[in-house]
Amino acid sequence: MIRAALVLALVAGISFAARSFLPADATITGSGAALAFGFLLIAAMQTGHIFHDLRLPHLTGFILCGAIFGPEVLRLITPSMLGDLTLVKKVAVGLIALNAGCELNFARLRPKIRSIGLVSIFGLLTEFVLLFGLFAFVLKRIDFTADMTSAQRLAVALICATVLCALSPAVVMGILKETRAVGPLSEMCLSIVVLADLAVVIAFSFTESVARAVFPPEAAASGAGGHSIFGALAVHIFGSIATGIAVGLISALYIRRVGQRIGLFVFAVLFVVAEIGGALHLDPLLVGLSAGLFLENISPVSGHEVIHETEVAAMPTFAVFFAVVGAEVHLHAFFTVAPYAAMAALTRAAGIYAGARFGARVAKVDPEVAARIPFGMFPQAGVAIGLANLVANSFKPWGQAASTLILGTIVINEMLGPVLFRIALARAGEISKKREASLLDLPSHAPTPEADVEAT
Repeated sequence: MIRAALVLALVAGISFAARSFLPADATITGSGAALAFGFLLIAAMQTGHIFHDLRLPHLTGFILCGAIFGPEVLRLITPSMLGDLTLVKKVAVGLIALNAGCELNFARLRPKIRSIGLVSIFGLLTEFVLLFGLFAFVLKRIDFTADMTSAQRLAVALICATVLCALSPAVVMGILKETRAVGPLSEMCLSIVVLADLAVVIAFSFTESVARAVFPPEAAASGAGGHSIFGALAVHIFGSIATGIAVGLISALYIRRVGQRIGLFVFAVLFVVAEIGGALHLDPLLVGLSAGLFLENISPVSGHEVIHETEVAAMPTFAVFFAVVGAEVHLHAFFTVAPYAAMAALTRAAGIYAGARFGARVAKVDPEVAARIPFGMFPQAGVAIGLANLVANSFKPWGQAASTLILGTIVINEMLGPVLFRIALARAGEISKKREASLLDLPSHAPTPEADVEAT
């Protein structure tokens, strides 16, 4: 840990010195983003080492590293640099989602489909009802709703509650990768967060339409000229799924016909998807997830082969992604809404815990697993942040204030969620000492499953 701290301090000092020679608005075309990327990679990895020694999740260290060195605190990473790292962030999301899809085998999950569905439904519904009730009560006391009618306040409460129902497949997948956890809890949590997040994205399109019907056109303007974005979201969702299936098909053909440098090919495809995805309004999470599900469940290729080939680059990719997520945290905005954000975070946690436990009881899930499933639903990150930003851009003038309240709640869940989930995995006995070895120390290529068998 001391060595990692010294390396972190040295790299930070050198980067501060180098940053002093760059203009404040340095972009990817210059050396500013290269410095940002290199620094975040090294600094996040060293912070991960420190947190590993403290028996805390690497991901929390990555996020905290980005928050400290980002625009809100030390300002080594500027907002323009973060914008220029968007492509890297999309590639990381695509890889995380691809790995998640490759982990989900429908044949293996078929006996658990009822349990997964019931836990997801009851968890989301209870969470939504409690959050909606809280916001319906609290929003009367917040300044930006002072001139709203009761119906408009309820519409804002509906939007806020829906966004905060979002979970985080990225965080869950990251923790599972980091700890190499294997077992019924790991499998259930990953399946639940993927299914629930898809449901939340679809539900948001309906609640957004309701809010637009309640507010006058000038208060619900968007880039689409104030029209409902329900149709756009439908195209966004199904277009992303179709693209993901195409990516899965192309990848399967390459693996079957070529079979060389599969990891490099996968990253090349993810970069192409990230580059064109913005213009086509594709979601890298849905694209990667669909591709992974296709590879594992439809194609003759094993999804675990793709996971193995990309494993060496997985943790560095996670490090940069979550460091960027941390750097995007609006700490100053968080402190302005901290009391309300804390209430929302506690209410959300209570709703998830009560609903998921009830759903697990109805589904007759193993009590040991049922007691810990809610902890996999606590984390929040990419999807929730994306929906919060959409609220800020789609509803004027109250959208920005509502987004600040939502993001303040996400900050709490973003920092505490990974820690709680890792503790739950440890208590479930799904993290062995071998699996707890730091993934930051991976060799140049991960050992194959066959090699592990031969070694035993």
